[in-house]
Amino acid sequence: MIKNNICLIAILGLSVVGCMDSAEDKDREAVADQQKTYQVAQPIPKFDHSSERAVAIQLYIARNNKVATHTVWRSDTGIVEGDCPSVGYPLPYDTSLTNPLKVARSSMEHSKVLEQAEPNGLYSSKNSTATWVRCVTLVVGKDVEAPIYVESKVTAYPFPVEVDYKTNRVKPVEGAVPTVTIKNTSK
Repeated sequence: MIKNNICLIAILGLSVVGCMDSAEDKDREAVADQQKTYQVAQPIPKFDHSSERAVAIQLYIARNNKVATHTVWRSDTGIVEGDCPSVGYPLPYDTSLTNPLKVARSSMEHSKVLEQAEPNGLYSSKNSTATWVRCVTLVVGKDVEAPIYVESKVTAYPFPVEVDYKTNRVKPVEGAVPTVTIKNTSK
């Protein structure tokens, strides 16, 4: 391993007076040494199946389909501010179609990690709590999807709900059947 040493050089004689490892180098070595110990004593397990991955795939599929949902938004203090029958799951306001990161090139830079799109082709938000909700509203006797911009906390349910604005409570409509369910994929 090559170390980045800080060396003190005497200007006149160009002789090395002394070299010291930087504190960051020592910390990096200590962490690497600890990780080696963990790799031997507690190796990362390998699984033939991941139920969490299976659920994530099912959720991507459900989000891609036009499932009926019901969305409720609340203030930061938990007060219900609004609700609507909706389509799909809310979309963070600053989700991007293109990679929001830009590579800054310099001669000192060797490599840069860039984000990649999610399976749905979008770059997920990491900054905003604002959300687009696809509310279903009646316009001239016809249901239409209207994008509602919400800056509050948003919860989408895969079944119709009753919202009690006086008590700030939400409960499923009795007998409501979820439009999205998770299938057990364990082996």
